[in-house]
Amino acid sequence: MNRNDNIKIFANKGENPEDFYSRFKEQLDKEHTFPGNYMFKFIIPTESKKVAQLHKIFDHSGASFSMKESKNGKYTSITITMYVTDSISIIEYYKEASSIEGIVML
Repeated sequence: MNRNDNIKIFANKGENPEDFYSRFKEQLDKEHTFPGNYMFKFIIPTESKKVAQLHKIFDHSGASFSMKESKNGKYTSITITMYVTDSISIIEYYKEASSIEGIVML
């Protein structure tokens, strides 16, 4: 499976993922001041393996994690706040996270 297959939840139907990321980069550069803190938000199936995969992606970043399980325990909402130097860094983290099956990136 292509790492970017899951990103289609963000993109317009049929949109090339690279077109989406290009547009997303423009928006980030316009709306955020870099360097600075950025808040990533994910919803992931509550499975220890998947949660561990997400933690591993951000393992050496000095990020802070906040997690909350859904009412029925099927999903976990994860907010990750970390210091980033530029929009390219943010996009690379999202691309890597997109490899986790079932992840929703907000």
